[in-house]
Amino acid sequence: MANYKIKIMQIAQDDMKAIVAHLRINDPDAAIRMYETIRGSIGKLAEFPFMGPMPLDRKIAEQGYRMIVVDPYLVFYILVMEDHTVEIHRVLHSKQDFHRFL
Repeated sequence: MANYKIKIMQIAQDDMKAIVAHLRINDPDAAIRMYETIRGSIGKLAEFPFMGPMPLDRKIAEQGYRMIVVDPYLVFYILVMEDHTVEIHRVLHSKQDFHRFL
C-alpha cells in the first residue's frame, strides 16, 4: 500500500497550539514532548491509515471520522481515499465533550 499524505487542517493545528500553550505553563519540556508524541502518532497514519478505529458514537462515525488515542488526547481524522490523504480534523482532550466539536 502506498503511503498516504497527511493534511492537518487549520483547526487541528490550532488545537495542538492550544495544547502546547496549556502544558507550557507548568512544564515546558512536557509541552514539547506531548507535541512530538502527537505529531509522531499522526505521522504513523501515513503508513497505517486504518490503524484508528471508527468512533463508537454513531453520529461521529457516520461523518467518516476515525480516531487514534494519544493519551490523554484523541486525534480525529478522515480518510480521503481518492487522494490517498489523511485529513486531521481535531486534536481534543479525551475529557472534553468532543461531540460539540465534531
